[in-house]
Amino acid sequence: GALLAGYNNPARYLFDWELYEQGILEVKHALPYSDAARLSEEEKRRYLEGGEFLEFSHTLEDQIGDQIEAGFLLAGLYEDYDREDDNDALSKYMPVYVVTRAVKL
Repeated sequence: GALLAGYNNPARYLFDWELYEQGILEVKHALPYSDAARLSEEEKRRYLEGGEFLEFSHTLEDQIGDQIEAGFLLAGLYEDYDREDDNDALSKYMPVYVVTRAVKL
């Protein structure tokens, strides 16, 4: 069988989200990132009640290494950017999405 996996580039989670949305890239967080660990209980409640979700990052070692450890052979790795009209701050400099295609040995 084959496994297609897509995820955010972990680098997206380094930055202060409020500044990021303004186009400012200021490193604030260590990786791997977790909203559950960073947000207060009140902030988590507001996120969830507002229909938002909590975000978590994983290292590339977790994302790719665990596929290999599970017996998959990496057959493809692809990167992509946000659409230009999204004005994503990081997409101006690097791909923000990663997709892998792996096949089971």
